[in-house]
Amino acid sequence: MKQNTHRRAIRGKTRIEQAEARTALAETRTEEAKTRTEQAETRMEQAETRTGLAKTRTEQAETRTEQAESRTERAEYRAEQAVTALKRVVNKEIHLNPEFSTRLLKASSPVPIPGRKDPLEQLTGRQREILQFIAEGRNTKQIAGTLKLSPKTVEYHRKKLMDRLKIHDVPGLVRLALQAGLVPQGTIEAG
Repeated sequence: MKQNTHRRAIRGKTRIEQAEARTALAETRTEEAKTRTEQAETRMEQAETRTGLAKTRTEQAETRTEQAESRTERAEYRAEQAVTALKRVVNKEIHLNPEFSTRLLKASSPVPIPGRKDPLEQLTGRQREILQFIAEGRNTKQIAGTLKLSPKTVEYHRKKLMDRLKIHDVPGLVRLALQAGLVPQGTIEAG
């Protein structure tokens, strides 16, 4: 009987040790789960921060796009005003002070450089076409409609021809076209 009691005591002790080991293992797993939960929460906060930053960048990009569109519209409006004024001068609807006219033509006249080709020779056929339409007083949408191109394509060609000619305003292009004989003065539409 003493032996049975001793065996039961050993079994009970073993069961207690096993239960303590399971409890310790459970506590370890619980701690690991808490750590994983904290890491997941940190990752979620980081993702929310990145999302917020992405939204801010998107809003900033949209604002910059709107500002660029506004600047483009203002530039097109000023260019149309300048073309209209130039047409009125060419058609003698208004007269400029002779001193101003002379300064304006001198400032816009290409300076002949020995050995340099005609400025219009630097342009592609499409660029010459667009220059001619600009000199005739057509706006981007009208040119695009005539040539069956998108307005963006017309703007691209206009930018390229301005870069090649180193003339960065519409009145300068009109003066060059007139001086080069690309457009006779009588074909410029009155504003």
